Amino acid sequence: MSVVVLVLLAATVLAAAGLMVAMFVKDEPFYGAVGLGVLSGPGSVMALVHLAVA
Repeated sequence: MSVVVLVLLAATVLAAAGLMVAMFVKDEPFYGAVGLGVLSGPGSVMALVHLAVA
């Protein structure tokens, strides 16, 4: 289970970093907002699920 979570975390961070790079290259602030959402959204959901299960 922890390996799966680690892989998902790495994929999320890479996707957010890619969106941040796209934001700087294309000068499009929307990509930055989406990148922040991608980075913070799954973590918030996982934290709430962890609190509900624990």
